[in-house]
Amino acid sequence: MTQERRRLALQAARRAYEVRRLADIPLDAALCVHDLAEKVGTEVRFADLPSMEGIYYPARPTIVVSSLRPPGRQAFTCAHELGHHVYGHGGQFDELIEDRGTTRRHDPKEYEADCFAGALLMPKVAVLKGLSDRSLRPTHLLPEDVYRVASWLGVGYTALVTHMDLVLRLISKTQATTLSKARLPGIRKSLLNFHCNDHVIVADQAWSGRSVDAQVSDIIVLPAGAKLEGVVLDVVDRDSSRCLARAARPGLGRVFLPGCSWAHFTRVSRKNFVGLARFRNLEEVGDV
Repeated sequence: MTQERRRLALQAARRAYEVRRLADIPLDAALCVHDLAEKVGTEVRFADLPSMEGIYYPARPTIVVSSLRPPGRQAFTCAHELGHHVYGHGGQFDELIEDRGTTRRHDPKEYEADCFAGALLMPKVAVLKGLSDRSLRPTHLLPEDVYRVASWLGVGYTALVTHMDLVLRLISKTQATTLSKARLPGIRKSLLNFHCNDHVIVADQAWSGRSVDAQVSDIIVLPAGAKLEGVVLDVVDRDSSRCLARAARPGLGRVFLPGCSWAHFTRVSRKNFVGLARFRNLEEVGDV
């Protein structure tokens, strides 16, 4: 990393931490970036954008996120567009990550927004807390371990591996290479003990600080003995080690463990929801 890039990265981290401070979100807490963006004055909207990751309109501060991307990627895109807002970069149209050319990757505005997004979603103290609360050590991580922490942070598996390697320096290059070779189908199968094409969220007993957000058809891995309130989740399997639930319909619910303080709201949206983010968890007529 060049000295100039290091300076930009440090500045982006300071700005991200200030946004957290103003929103009263501790650095060691996981967050929902869609809620945070609206809290700090930008409207967030999901739209069917096949060839785009996201858009930022400054006139009436609005972030548009593609409804067609995976949840972790949507979160990073929203944080990236929020970075454009915080920096005052003006209107931005961000194409698919895999379609970005060399010029785009070296654009200082894009680099600043990426650094801001990483620092906002994955501060070092939050990543370390996610590991510590699960009795994990950075030097001894399996793909399933990283996936658990990524679930809690609301980010993608690859995004967390890359951030722990290039930015936080919590893992070695050898570890990063090994972890990067793991593929999501294999990780999901290891977590569930069966093949699954749907998105999987691991809301384990170390989950804290935010609701469990899912889309219809997602599978949620809950602690053994977890109880469900409401109609948004259906139990699909339960044994002595875990409870598996499927997000069945949009709306609000709650999961809890009897006899202890572990309890969290569950918020379910339609798959590939299109519309204002603040309406994504509204129940649909006829769902109940």
